[in-house]
This record gives sequence, structure tokens and C-alpha cells, in this order.
Amino acid sequence: MVATYPPTSNNADTSAQAAVLDAADSTYSLLYFDSIGICAGIRNLLALSGAQWTQLYPQDWMSEDQLDKTSTPFEVIPVLYVHSKDGSQTVAVAETKNIELFLAQKFNCLGKNTYERSLICAFVSSASSLVDDIMHSVTSSPPEMKQQQMEIHMKTKVPKWIRIHEEHLLANGHNGHYVGDTISLADLRTAAIIDLIKRFPHSEYMISSETTPALVKVKETVDNHPKIKQWYETELFKSLRPTISTPPWPRPSGIRLNDRQGNKTGGLDP
Repeated sequence: MVATYPPTSNNADTSAQAAVLDAADSTYSLLYFDSIGICAGIRNLLALSGAQWTQLYPQDWMSEDQLDKTSTPFEVIPVLYVHSKDGSQTVAVAETKNIELFLAQKFNCLGKNTYERSLICAFVSSASSLVDDIMHSVTSSPPEMKQQQMEIHMKTKVPKWIRIHEEHLLANGHNGHYVGDTISLADLRTAAIIDLIKRFPHSEYMISSETTPALVKVKETVDNHPKIKQWYETELFKSLRPTISTPPWPRPSGIRLNDRQGNKTGGLDP
């Protein structure tokens, strides 16, 4: 059985859970693989927040007992566990996009008003759609179809996305941001997508200072943010593999593993 949420029916009181999520002094544990994968934006948001957080790895995600999987709400990761300051309460926030939105809202990366939030969420959705399409069409294709699907994306879908987003960024003043003059979830998501595109064949002709200066400016602005630069210099970040298919790298000292109990008290197994 999966780790279901506490019932919210019959006018159940959820104020305690909300208080944990809203508190300024909450701490965090992120359950995901020892790779960058789909968690680049989440980890960058945690870095920007300055909050205390711990990286959790599954004990054995592919084990037959499936205890790592069934300790999560949907048998998938990432899951972000939010702990009260005293460690007595923990709330699980599941699903990548939901985690990003939660952290972006809490740490002021969704604009300064409803209009800016709608713009940022639109840019994020566009970026997410491209990644989802690539993951479904290329990664999930049988081996004999992967090359064909990759060529379709690199010749049509990726260039279209690049062209459209470059135009939006130029329209905002070519300042390294999609909306306003401060870093947002849209900036973080696009920086992660640029890293993904750069792993594709011939990508150097698609994103460059000459052809797409505004997109490059976003990537540089994100990477040069002081808090993100500090995160990039940590032992943990340097130990992360680009993808889960990359052969294992040495893990940093003091790494934590999923306790398979929903990390209910923040008491994390070493």
C-alpha cells in the first residue's frame, strides 16, 4: 500500500499541516536519486531559499519489496518532506511540478502579483511540455525508434521552443529574466532545459551567444546567482550524476537514506 495522506473529509482540521508548510523556520528533506535529473529546479529553489535541507537517497529503489516506493504517495520520486522546527511534524509534498510551485510560492519566485504569476506559470508550463514530450517520445521509444524521434525534436520542436522563448526574453529587455528583474521559477526551469538540450547532438548550433543571446543570458544569470554558485561548490552537488543512467559516482560523507516511514519525524536513517 502507498503512503496515503491523512483524511481531509468531514471538515477535518488541516491547520497543523498548513502551519508546517507555511512556517518560516521549517526544514526540508528531498528524496530523490543521486543525480541531477528532474530535480535541478527544486534543488536550486532550496539553495535560493537559504533554508536548511537534507538530501535523501532511496535505500534500494528497485528492490523486490518495493518499500522505498510504497513509502511515497505515488510510488515515484522526488518527494519533499517538510519538517516542523522541533521535528515533531512532517508533511509530504509530492510530484515534481507541485514541489516546484510550492517552493517558488514560498520563496517569492512567482512574481509580485497575480499577473506576473500567470506569466511565469505559462513559461514554466511551456518548458515542462517540451521536456515531457522529449521524455515520452525519445526516452520511452524502443531502441530502433530513438534516433528518429530525436531527429524530429531537434529539427522541429526544440527549435520552435527556442525561437518563441528567445522572442519573449528579448521583449522583456534581454535582462536575464522572463518576468521583471528578479529570478523566477521560469528562469530556473529554462536554465535546466538548456542543460538538457546541450546534451543533444549538434546543440551548439541551437543555443549560443550569437544565435540566442537572451536564452544564454538567462542561463548565465541563474548560474551566477551567489546562492546558486555556492550550491554548485558543495560536495553534494559535485557528487550528483547528470542522469540516473550515468554510472555511480562516489557519494559524499554523511549522506542520508530514506527511512521508508515517510520520514515522519525528520529522524533520518544514516
